Amino acid sequence: MSSNNCNINGPIETYLVKTKYRSYLTAIKSKPFLLLAGISGTGKSRIVREFAFKSCPKYLQDKNGTTPGNYCMIEVKPNWHDSTELLGYYSRLGKAGYQFTKFVKFLVKAKMFPKIPFFVCLDEMNLAPVEQYFAEILSILEIRKHPKNTETGEVDMDTVKTESIIDARYFRELSEVSTAKNTQTGETYKNKLTDRDIYLKLFGIDTEEDIDEEVGKCHDLTTEGLALPDNVVIIGTVNMDDTTHQFSRKVIDRAMTIEMNGGNLRSMFGGSRDLEYLPEGEQKKWQNAFTRRYVTADEVLEAHSEVADKLMDELPARLETINNALKGTPFEVSYRVLNEFTIMVGVMLDENRDMELDDIINQALNNILLMKILPRIEGDAEMFALSRDYKEKLGVSYNNRLEWLKELAPDIQEVSTEETPEGEDDAKSPNESKEHQQTAKEKIQEMIDRLNNQEYTRFWP
Repeated sequence: MSSNNCNINGPIETYLVKTKYRSYLTAIKSKPFLLLAGISGTGKSRIVREFAFKSCPKYLQDKNGTTPGNYCMIEVKPNWHDSTELLGYYSRLGKAGYQFTKFVKFLVKAKMFPKIPFFVCLDEMNLAPVEQYFAEILSILEIRKHPKNTETGEVDMDTVKTESIIDARYFRELSEVSTAKNTQTGETYKNKLTDRDIYLKLFGIDTEEDIDEEVGKCHDLTTEGLALPDNVVIIGTVNMDDTTHQFSRKVIDRAMTIEMNGGNLRSMFGGSRDLEYLPEGEQKKWQNAFTRRYVTADEVLEAHSEVADKLMDELPARLETINNALKGTPFEVSYRVLNEFTIMVGVMLDENRDMELDDIINQALNNILLMKILPRIEGDAEMFALSRDYKEKLGVSYNNRLEWLKELAPDIQEVSTEETPEGEDDAKSPNESKEHQQTAKEKIQEMIDRLNNQEYTRFWP
């Protein structure tokens, strides 16, 4: 997690907490926008609160132990068809001025505490058309970058910048003293509010002692506007049924998708302890676990120069074979997927120093198939049919594209979503068996079975 506030930098550390969270942490460190998909009651919104509880420092904790200060729930409504409900709007009625929403205020708050991860849960995200009310956020997610330091000319890897989503003039208006005017010009006097002053004003509080002094005295909001802070993770929960909107490929291309269906029902017991604040030492481990280091593939190649040549050869080649299987469909992958595939490999290289590179690439490809490629795929038998000429040209004998894609998916050893404590016997009875994380091969087979049974298939159940 980088700081984008006046270049206040913190140490870049990684901490892989438990196996059951690995896919979430890897996805978040690859991109700060997740979709959690699945049937109702599988704990999609709960896990977002869980991350907030585990990483919330004492000074942001509430007294009742119910809502961490680094967590914000936004309930999406079916009538959202533009960004005003999320980002606010300027009104000339009543108390004229910009109407700041809960979401915008939360982003300002996150800006005050750049070393702490902040979590936005967009609950039932697809009750409204996502590409309409979320358009601005989708756009700026794609233009995140590490800027050049104006003094040294070097790329500042501890800072991530985006364009502003709320214009600076609306924050400057908060500085106006409406009852006092310059007698010569007639203009309203303005106080030069710091970012800290604006935060206190938006939340209606008098003081906040835990804001870093250098962060608080910045004037970014009144000079540059509000960008998306790099310590903010946006997670949307998704139910795919006849009451919700389908996701466009534009949305899926810009998110990491994790399916949360089923699971071992016995794992529910004892889960209430996951929604409790942790001791300070454990908090810091969780805070570091969400640190993001890379924005572009080139940064990964530079950080891991010893394997850069292999990554430049193998990663595009793996995706090109997938494109061969998807040739002629709207599901072929492009530069965005290659960029995020490379970033995910970089994240896993940082965390798994003893793991073989080939195993890391296979695991990352398995994740990219599940999170980026398969969620885009849907259609009938005709969509996935392979012509005889095309099969002869490429020398393949698969019955359809999905069978070909399944063959290209890497073989991944069974991954348990729980780790066995050190010194304990791993043998368990059938009733106590660990949960199994579905692989891309298994998901593709599920899609093939659906195609055979219904003459139509898609990623979503």
